[in-house]
Amino acid sequence: MKTKNILGFLFLLATHFLFGQNISTIEKQLNEAFQKIDYWSSEGRDHEKSYDSLASANTKFENLLVRYTSSHPQTLRHDFKSLEKIGLSVATSEDGKFRIYSWDTWTGGTMHFFKNVYQYEADKKVYSKAVESQGEGDPGCYYYQINDIVSENKKYYLTQSKAILSTGMSYHAIKVFSIENGQLNDKAQLIKTQSGIKNQLSYEVDLTASANRNYEGRDYEIKYDSKNKIISFPLIQADSKVTAKKIKYQFKGKYFEKL
Repeated sequence: MKTKNILGFLFLLATHFLFGQNISTIEKQLNEAFQKIDYWSSEGRDHEKSYDSLASANTKFENLLVRYTSSHPQTLRHDFKSLEKIGLSVATSEDGKFRIYSWDTWTGGTMHFFKNVYQYEADKKVYSKAVESQGEGDPGCYYYQINDIVSENKKYYLTQSKAILSTGMSYHAIKVFSIENGQLNDKAQLIKTQSGIKNQLSYEVDLTASANRNYEGRDYEIKYDSKNKIISFPLIQADSKVTAKKIKYQFKGKYFEKL
């Protein structure tokens, strides 16, 4: 009996060691690939083929990230601290079943172009996929927060994102996702507006507008109060002025509705 216990302990110890070694190797390889993006966007920028090399580095990192996050379930809950320190944004849902990786490709100028990889768990399996661009000129965005919400016994995810359009212009959105029949649904609808049930709320901030010339650091980010289940964002006038007033939507049991 003692022998069986010892063998069992040794097996668990070996498994733990291999898991740690494996995830460490994965993080190291991702780190090295991500640093190539930084190199070609900074030190290597003056090289004759720097732009092509930068684009290639982004593609290689994206492919590697998709490969590892789809084939190694432990990555869904791993804290990629070393990657976050050098610029990778990792937003994870409260239940740990949905995650979005975002990074600046540094292929733009004052307009920043971002790439995203979605990773999620369904039926005890982990999947991931790269997010396709919505078209030429679409800068994409980075996701920085994911909150869970349950409506009629179904789990939804509220994601917050930001796009950088120029030095003084940005685009903000809160978008709803869900996992259904083993698939990630990025068109889930949970927000009730005057024009119907919507998938997201969004707005643009233009700090270069004359109306914001005396801008005094007013907060223009989306906020989500998870305790009271309230989404709030600034009221922006037709002349682009960011006001101190807030537009709020509260979850009423089935949908988020305007207060």
